[in-house]
Amino acid sequence: MPAWIPWLLAIISSGAFVVLWFWEARRVLNARRSTVESAAAQLAACQRRAGEARGDPDAAAVLARSESIWHQAVDLYNEALRKPWLYLPGTIMGFEIKKEEWK
Repeated sequence: MPAWIPWLLAIISSGAFVVLWFWEARRVLNARRSTVESAAAQLAACQRRAGEARGDPDAAAVLARSESIWHQAVDLYNEALRKPWLYLPGTIMGFEIKKEEWK
């Protein structure tokens, strides 16, 4: 058996590991980012409704819950991105820490 075959197998298996690592990181971070985007859309809709129904305590309560959900979604996304096994591939793929400021 030629001496280069074990090296070739090591390179192929290492490459497969890196591809699967990046693929899993993208899947996790895309899911978290999608949750943040959905929560942001819901918050925008609640803000419009609360603006139309000024003084309505029910609309204000829904808006407060929606803001809380958005903050939790951002926290979970940022927490996932800060995990060591997701940080490197996430940063390379362009994922960034989201600020907790609502537009």
